[in-house]
Amino acid sequence: MEPSPPPRRTSALDDPRLLPFLPLVYVAWADGDLTADEIGGICARVRSTEGIDSGCQDLLAEWLDPQRPPGAEELQRILRTIRRGAASLPTEGRRSLTDLGMELLESSQHEVQAVERQALEEVEKALGLPPGEAARALLVSERPEPEPREEAPSFPAEALTELLDSPHREVRQEVRAMLAEPAFAYRYGLSKEAYREHVLGRLKEVARRGYGALSYPESCGGRGDSAAFIAVFETLAHGDLSLLVKFGVQFGLFGGSILQLGTEKHHLKYLPEAGTVALPGCFAMSESGHGSNVRDVETTATYEAATEEFVIHTPKATARKDWIGNAAAHGRLATVFAQLHVGDEAYGVHAFLVPLRDRDGRPLPGVEIADCGEKLGLNGVDNGRLAFDRVRIPRENLLDRFAKVAADGTYTSPIPSPGRRFFTMLGTLVGGRVSVALAGLSAAKNGLAIAVRYGARRRQFGPEGRPETPILDYLTHQRR
Repeated sequence: MEPSPPPRRTSALDDPRLLPFLPLVYVAWADGDLTADEIGGICARVRSTEGIDSGCQDLLAEWLDPQRPPGAEELQRILRTIRRGAASLPTEGRRSLTDLGMELLESSQHEVQAVERQALEEVEKALGLPPGEAARALLVSERPEPEPREEAPSFPAEALTELLDSPHREVRQEVRAMLAEPAFAYRYGLSKEAYREHVLGRLKEVARRGYGALSYPESCGGRGDSAAFIAVFETLAHGDLSLLVKFGVQFGLFGGSILQLGTEKHHLKYLPEAGTVALPGCFAMSESGHGSNVRDVETTATYEAATEEFVIHTPKATARKDWIGNAAAHGRLATVFAQLHVGDEAYGVHAFLVPLRDRDGRPLPGVEIADCGEKLGLNGVDNGRLAFDRVRIPRENLLDRFAKVAADGTYTSPIPSPGRRFFTMLGTLVGGRVSVALAGLSAAKNGLAIAVRYGARRRQFGPEGRPETPILDYLTHQRR
């Protein structure tokens, strides 16, 4: 419990001689920033300042005694006295504590002397306070509410949108409108399994509208428009990123590898169902021990001329296909990158179509599938791990745009150089990498839009008596 204040000191609050000094007394103690020595120095300044009579000096000395600082109740009484006396004062008269003190003195019908102002200014200098701020802090108990408004842009937003959307403005608008539909809203609180099924359902709806097959030939249900497909992919990144990744895996990686690495027989057989998600697929390139170092993958594809089959095999744990999208739950067919062996010859990495599941979703013999489980994000994508135990596939399942194996095992390629053939094969997949970069920009735009709008509305700190400052006005926030 605080000790009771000395009666003489408390009753002195009504003394008109002390009134102009009350703002200075309050500020000297209120923030707790001044040390006892500094308070003592201010008290000494009061004693030596001309214009303050000895009685007032004694009163101030009591209030500025470092050995007897005022308690919380006393400070609150000082503040009430100041605010009661300043209630009718114009705000323009509150430029400094001296101005406030003189206005309080005038309001008490006391005749103001120039020497009194000079004395107040001397004490305020001793406090070292910035003009205006301390006076506002004394008189304002609540900040005014800011006006809710969002300033109009300084440029024609429609023109900028049209520029950024071109080309393929129409398809971008269609996709944005689709993402705004309730069916495409974020779903929170779903289990991993339920979330995956929800994303699969949205993927099928995207395919139903024709967006998945845009880059496929017209003979396979598409429009042969790779640029429009990339525009769709880029725009989908403004929504659920699990749907974006699932879209990219199904139509870009799986279907795209058939389109770019296969020939017409593969296109006609697989792309129509790939484009509608009737045939969910995977792109099995990365391995546990090699990541995306495709040249050194260890999965093997050995040709047997007697049966006209390739034998797909995972020789060791590091050769497992890892983090493969669509593998854990939905994929039925995979484009598998493996080292081709024909007889005693090794011909490097080629792509093969390897069935994973039957139509009922059961893994096929020799195919081992593991679920990568929960992730920090993108849990609507069923990433999995694949291993093959001497799985046999027909010779026709080699994607043979750049190399063919005849029934008798004869290997031919229009590109004789193994190195050039390898990089030509991978070069056809560069469009997918460009799409990922564009989608990353879309996601960054989302984050920037949220941060800027929030920063313009979220307020913190600022001068007393005014609305708090939008955090967007702080340079530290602008530079992040």
